[in-house]
Amino acid sequence: MKEIKDLKTIGFIGTGNLGRHAIERLAPSFKIFAFDPVESEEITNLGVQYTDIKEVIESSEVIFLTVKPNIADEVNSTISNFLSSQVLISFVAGLKFEKLKKQLDGYENIYRAMPTLGISSGSSPIAIYTESKTNESSVINLLSLLGRCIQIDEDQFDAFTAIFGAGPAYISHLSDTLSEIAKEHGFNDPESWIRDLLDGTSFIHKSSEESKRFKDIKTMVASKGGVTEAALAKIDASGIKKIWQDAINEAIDKSKSLGE
Repeated sequence: MKEIKDLKTIGFIGTGNLGRHAIERLAPSFKIFAFDPVESEEITNLGVQYTDIKEVIESSEVIFLTVKPNIADEVNSTISNFLSSQVLISFVAGLKFEKLKKQLDGYENIYRAMPTLGISSGSSPIAIYTESKTNESSVINLLSLLGRCIQIDEDQFDAFTAIFGAGPAYISHLSDTLSEIAKEHGFNDPESWIRDLLDGTSFIHKSSEESKRFKDIKTMVASKGGVTEAALAKIDASGIKKIWQDAINEAIDKSKSLGE
């Protein structure tokens, strides 16, 4: 694989949510070829050329596999017919490295990675695992355009997927709950205010001279004997932490089952 400055072409097999967000980030810098049974006008407008799987692979130096887990085996059986020297990066949830390698008839120039939807802004933690060291630094440099790369053991992927990969949904779920409660109290369009709230909270974390922990922010806001302290005490007493632990464990188990 070439250095980033020399890399010209990238291919995407699958242009659903995750693929689209990655394409949005990479399209200004690379020529992108894509295959998906459902072609998106939004993606075409980014300059992406839709074509068949064979041409995507043969025209690209790096391939991103961004399909649903339930069709990965079928798709990979086709991909394996055309791979030669390309780097293949799989974003498929639950698809373990050895199983991916087997589906690709032993092809070795592969990486397993897991980002979040934050890749469209370059603000995503991205877990990486590979057994190939040949193009490691170049792959990390490429993925760093999408977010912050973290090399982890493969047995940590299910937990990473359940906590961080699904993280935007958890945060959005809480935000949606706050929005519904605000509507009950007569506020119009509270979602726009909550987006500002999220942006402001993120700014507090990032702008401090020393990175503040989440507990520090809670302490800053929750004055002793005040409104926030009363709310947090009620939340803690409800057993919400155990509920979250059970939910995350359920997600981990689901991720594991996808790889079976």
